[in-house]
Amino acid sequence: RHGIARTEDRELLPAVAVALELGLPFRAPRIELLIESSLVDEVLGRAAGEARPRAREPLPLLVALGRVRDRTTGVTRDTAGALLGWAVPYPDLEAFTTAVSMARRRLDELRRDDAPLTLATAHSTKGLEFDHVVVVGMEAGRFPSRRTLAEADDPARALEEERRLAYVAWTRARRSLTLLYDPLAPSSFLLEAFTPGELGLSDQVAAFPS
Repeated sequence: RHGIARTEDRELLPAVAVALELGLPFRAPRIELLIESSLVDEVLGRAAGEARPRAREPLPLLVALGRVRDRTTGVTRDTAGALLGWAVPYPDLEAFTTAVSMARRRLDELRRDDAPLTLATAHSTKGLEFDHVVVVGMEAGRFPSRRTLAEADDPARALEEERRLAYVAWTRARRSLTLLYDPLAPSSFLLEAFTPGELGLSDQVAAFPS
């Protein structure tokens, strides 16, 4: 089975976290996973500073990470945003930091070239095919990326490139394709390619602009 995220390695972090927690061996060719990056340590260090205000009560983990995200820019901000999604189940920063350390150790054990599960971005799968493919993140604002379109000099051209990437991801499958999305905020690409009935959407959701 093959799991595809949009274009950026950090978008694979939730899938990697699940694989590590379940003990599923996986491959992630051609990419450096976010969890391996020193940016994670930088964000956790900043969050530790945010979590220890002058007040007696420390800030909750998600609040501290949220402040790091809101007070930084570029890849640091993006990393904090990715960690926010992973940190939800953990009670505090200490528990989350311990989980990151354990995940890195498990990563060395579970990331194998012969694993049946492959995690990759749409960019890194060009020219490849797999029997079964799962594409994650097919939601409005994520695919197409709202930020990519907002920052593009030519939004129309950027939208077409995003559409082409979606096509690349969808056509990697030989036998089965699974598209994961929030039914309350489906990607406009899904609405272009499928009927509301095929997507399991109400008419109200299907008519809502994304």
